[in-house]
Amino acid sequence: MMETLYLLPGTMCDERMWQPMLSSSNQAFHPEYLTISSAETIDDIVLDIAKQLPDGPVNLLGFSLGGYLACAFSVRFPERVKTLYVIANMPCALPDSEVKERTRTVNWIREHGYRGIPTKRILNLLSPSAHQNNEIVSLIRTMDADLGGEVLMQQLLATTQRVDLFEQLSALTMKKYFCVGVEDTLVDIAHLQKINAQDEHMELTLFQQTGHMLPLEQSLLFSQWLNDLCLLNK
Repeated sequence: MMETLYLLPGTMCDERMWQPMLSSSNQAFHPEYLTISSAETIDDIVLDIAKQLPDGPVNLLGFSLGGYLACAFSVRFPERVKTLYVIANMPCALPDSEVKERTRTVNWIREHGYRGIPTKRILNLLSPSAHQNNEIVSLIRTMDADLGGEVLMQQLLATTQRVDLFEQLSALTMKKYFCVGVEDTLVDIAHLQKINAQDEHMELTLFQQTGHMLPLEQSLLFSQWLNDLCLLNK
């Protein structure tokens, strides 16, 4: 019987985030899409995720912000997670530079309104090898436009202040799979490798020529990686 995999998107992303990966090969899992609620705190968002999931242990995957939320859910409800997949995320506090950038963004939107994600920001999320990939750039821009400034404000305000979850995660014995692009400027890969070496239940995979938008930039390889793990843990 095919396993169900519950998918949490990242900031200003929705279920369209997963379509390139899902269409790239035959899936070894059944996808179920989760949403990030409009709650005002990470704790409350985690409680809303709990309401979307069945009570039994699930296979939970989160991308970027969704990765942090998946980790927070696993720490809060470890008995409800069978396998944890974390994509392009460090489940710890954001660096000061990112916190300051988010604060500037919130202040700008409050004063001037939201005019959509800048092209420079999109390109910063991608490996240079994907800068000319109009399909990826267009999808990121479309998801952002459809969700809009109000959602962006809510997500930034609710999720910027984060705590380090690594110690609590390391105490959990469920299998934890992390993957990240080597050109992801939002993830401290060296730190992630150090944590990986200390946690016998964690496995880290690095994707070459890939930035932060790993499921879009390497949809085929990502799909193969995920299928293999789903079959392994069936």
